[in-house]
Amino acid sequence: MNQNDNPFILWQRIEELLAGQNPVANWLNILPPILLDWSSLSWAFLTEMYPGVSNNYFIRGFAPDIGEIKSANNQEDGLAGWVHGHLNPLFKDSLNTGENLTHIFYQGEPIKKPTSFYGWPLIYYGKAIGGLFLVGTKGQTLTQGQKIFFTALASRLSAHAHHVRLHDWVDELKGIDFQTGLPHRANFLDRLDRLMSIMSIKHQRLCLKVFCISGLGRYSLSHKPQDTQELLRNVSNQLLQYASENWDMGHISYGVFTIAVPENNLEELNKCLTLIKKSLNDWSTVGRAPTQANFIFHESELFFPDDGDKPALLLEKALAAIAESL
Repeated sequence: MNQNDNPFILWQRIEELLAGQNPVANWLNILPPILLDWSSLSWAFLTEMYPGVSNNYFIRGFAPDIGEIKSANNQEDGLAGWVHGHLNPLFKDSLNTGENLTHIFYQGEPIKKPTSFYGWPLIYYGKAIGGLFLVGTKGQTLTQGQKIFFTALASRLSAHAHHVRLHDWVDELKGIDFQTGLPHRANFLDRLDRLMSIMSIKHQRLCLKVFCISGLGRYSLSHKPQDTQELLRNVSNQLLQYASENWDMGHISYGVFTIAVPENNLEELNKCLTLIKKSLNDWSTVGRAPTQANFIFHESELFFPDDGDKPALLLEKALAAIAESL
């Protein structure tokens, strides 16, 4: 047996990759070519579900290079969608043109006329967190031994993907603004970029709302620093209390908050902001302040993709609108 064909040597090579000092260490890009070479099929893919994002998956690693393929896809579409949704492997040694599902990810994808398909969901605690997929376009198929190997590998990758996700969560905590517990500017822009991708898939508009609380400087001069801290934390707590899982929020400057929501959540967001305004008006009446606190609430509202298709551009326009209202 050729050394490169030995599954034990391949497994050791994969373990060395996954055990790198940095658990994220480009394994999503390095692993697919390795698996493709061993399987002798045409394409290898790794997908991921983002936490808090339902009904969509994202292609995170693939071989060979196929840059024109959409990275974000509907979970119900294609053979990959079937694997994610049913939480079961799917082996197709041959694909007939008369079948309902002959595309891998979406209609019109650049993978033309696949002849075989193999997919394994990456599962953690009963939920798909991604998938491993191999595609043949020249009649190649996997042997029974290879199918057993990849089934075991899918379980190993499920555990590793969850480990990477925990690592990402720790990194994300570093992007939290200490005053409010919300993402700071750079972190919020990353999250906004992800939310824009999701809205693009769904062909929906995204609303970016920015609001600024004027008067915090005057308030902090006449009160204890912890009083202002408590006020900012109260605002962020209200946002977190009323937010849906598909909202993203941030505190990008002193007293400047951002919220990105799907357009169909705009009514709920406006109700939330009304409650926040009321709490600011009532701030001095609940024993926290010796004198009346005077806060002015400024806000701006923009939409993706109408007002901008890049996170930084959309935020810059929203902040400029706030500045004009001051």
